[in-house]
Order: sequence, then C-alpha cells, then structure tokens
Amino acid sequence: MTGCRFAGLIAILTSVFASVADELTPELSVKEIMNSIVTPATNIIWGAYQLETESQWQEVGRAATAVIGAANLLMLGGTGEGETEIAGEAEWQRSNQLMLAAARQVLVAVDKRDENALSQVGNDALYPPCESCHQAYQK
Repeated sequence: MTGCRFAGLIAILTSVFASVADELTPELSVKEIMNSIVTPATNIIWGAYQLETESQWQEVGRAATAVIGAANLLMLGGTGEGETEIAGEAEWQRSNQLMLAAARQVLVAVDKRDENALSQVGNDALYPPCESCHQAYQK
C-alpha cells in the first residue's frame, strides 16, 4: 500500500472512530466498574503464585482481559457526578493507559507461563497506576 493510500485509510478510520466515540456514553459509575471488574480482576492477578494448572493460568489471563475491558470503559468516565469530565483529564487518561499497558504485559507473562514476569508486572507496572489513581481520585 502506498503512503498516500495508507494516510487516507488512517484518516477514514480516525473519522469513523471519532464519530463512534461521540456516541458512546457511560452506563456505569466508576465505582461500579472498579468494584465489579477491576478489583476482582486485579486481586486475581496480584494473588497469582505457584500456578500449576492450565486453568489457573487461564484465570489470570481472563483477569487481565477484564482489566483491559475495564480500562476501555474507564476512558469514558462514568455515570457518577463529574466522572465524564474527570475522564477528560490528562492524569486520568495517563493512569488508564498505564493500567491498560500493564494488563497487556500480564497477558504476555501468561502466554509465556512466566510466573516471575507475572509477579514483576503486577508489582512494577500494574500497582503504580492503580495506587496513583486512587490517591488522586478516590473519595
């Protein structure tokens, strides 16, 4: 594909995404997303050690996938007072991006069945954005 065609395709996709994003509205509060998805999923990730069975690894992988989905929801904010406005803040978006990147790293560790990498990602990549977001936004 030539550079011009590629640039045109990117422009079209960006336009489509922007129009879809404008139509999306949160249906849950941030607290509901955190309590129902993020907290249970991160507890599984942080509690994963001595993984011996395929089902244990799959559970951690599903937890990381849940965090990815929740991070996408949290980018919209929530239905609570001021939550959509907060979602537009750079720090909120940064924390979400870091959480999303960490969850993707968890999936890599799961794919490799590398418990040491899983522990490191949980402690060094996933915990910091969670904690900084709680300090900044948790009431």
